[in-house]
Amino acid sequence: MILLVAPAPAPPFTPPVIEGDGANQSAMEDSLRTAFASTAGFGPWPPGPWRVRLHPDSIAFETATGAPPGRSGQWLGDTLHLRPWEQLRRRDLGALLRHELVHRRLRDAHLRRWLEEARCLWAEGHAKPPRTWPAAPPAGVQARLDRALAAGATREQAWAYRWLRAWLNGGPLPPTPGRTGATVERWVKEAPVLAETVTVVWPAERLRGPMVVNGHRLSHRLGRVWRFQGTIRFQAGFPIAPLRGTVQVRAERHGWCLAWTTSRTAWIAAATEGELGADSPFEARRALAAVLDRWLDGHPRQHPEGTLCPLTHCAVVRGRAMPGTTRAVEAAPVLNLDSRWAFFTGSAGGHPLSPREVWGDGPAEAGAAPEVPGDRWVAWERTLDATQVAVLKRDVAVGLRPGQLGMMLGASGPYAVEALRLAAGRRYGWTAWPSNVCEAEMLTDGSLRLKGRGWGHNAGLCLSTARFRAAHGATAEQILAEAFPPSWRTP
Repeated sequence: MILLVAPAPAPPFTPPVIEGDGANQSAMEDSLRTAFASTAGFGPWPPGPWRVRLHPDSIAFETATGAPPGRSGQWLGDTLHLRPWEQLRRRDLGALLRHELVHRRLRDAHLRRWLEEARCLWAEGHAKPPRTWPAAPPAGVQARLDRALAAGATREQAWAYRWLRAWLNGGPLPPTPGRTGATVERWVKEAPVLAETVTVVWPAERLRGPMVVNGHRLSHRLGRVWRFQGTIRFQAGFPIAPLRGTVQVRAERHGWCLAWTTSRTAWIAAATEGELGADSPFEARRALAAVLDRWLDGHPRQHPEGTLCPLTHCAVVRGRAMPGTTRAVEAAPVLNLDSRWAFFTGSAGGHPLSPREVWGDGPAEAGAAPEVPGDRWVAWERTLDATQVAVLKRDVAVGLRPGQLGMMLGASGPYAVEALRLAAGRRYGWTAWPSNVCEAEMLTDGSLRLKGRGWGHNAGLCLSTARFRAAHGATAEQILAEAFPPSWRTP
């Protein structure tokens, strides 16, 4: 007897909550229902409620989403933001909705930005994917497309869409645009984070005492703001080395808040040097620069208003980099890696972890990071007293995500080790619980004895390994291939 197993039926269309004054609820729901059915071949529909928000005017849409003028729809979380109904009616609404609904279907596919956008463009006029997709472009073109689609200038994005449509249709590919000149589009000026611009903010509590800029001492009058451009130097002993770009200084109650806006390349160089040091091997700096470049593509808004911090939460920045580090950034390889997993850690201590073990999400395979002779973080021991342990139990919620490393604290738990480490760092300093690879023993007095390896979360590029391998002749490409297994990379 032959059994025929039918594929599982696609989930039925669940209408979203449609919001917005002047929205034609019935017409919009019918259009969404049709687009839902005609995109079923591009991937499963994620479970859970969703919303559609029609904005009253274009300014409201662009303000809410940060989208350029040429875009009519934008997902933010589980809400699809759309331009006003009157504008949508003058467009091919079906093609627009098919495009946007395929974005949601591909939400968990972990495709590179350009590859996902290509599938959405194809869905505008086709109910199913092609039997075979065209050959992938060179790595450099892929990176340029990703950056243009992420937050490029208007003409950069227009080029990316022309290129993708030509690639899909087998037509001649348009040349890449040159550098944007002095006259740029209005949207580029207003975008909070640009593909080639990064803003780093030092909080006031880290910059206390006097502030001397280019030989002039600033008066600490609350709320006063100074702006400087060009090369900015500070007094001797100041925790920030000279900067180049645009600097804003604001006097606040607890010190000085300083914001540095610079080019993408300058930030990568400064962060590379801040993490590795100017005297680190050139190939190690090339490797870290490649990771930071990819990380920046996926983490452009770490802090309010799209800024980054100069600490390990983002990457250590102490000032502009030396010319040698800038050259390393310019020569960095293109890293074919899902930007969500573009991590680095101070030291894996010879025990690297996978993203799944640390965060309960992402690849379950760990890269290679052999134990480095002389590494101070190869082994460490710490003890948290009973009061500190009780505070951690209050700070951290019980529960683990699939595959995540956990730990019991007496009869309580399990707690995610990553959550405990971060909570201990915020409360007691970042050396209180150095890494995620550790063993714990509850003592009779309620204290916790820890024995571990590494410094940081132990996932991604190990900086100790990068220095060691580069010092012994390995190239950045070899170092990155060892640190990031194929399962971490994009298709």
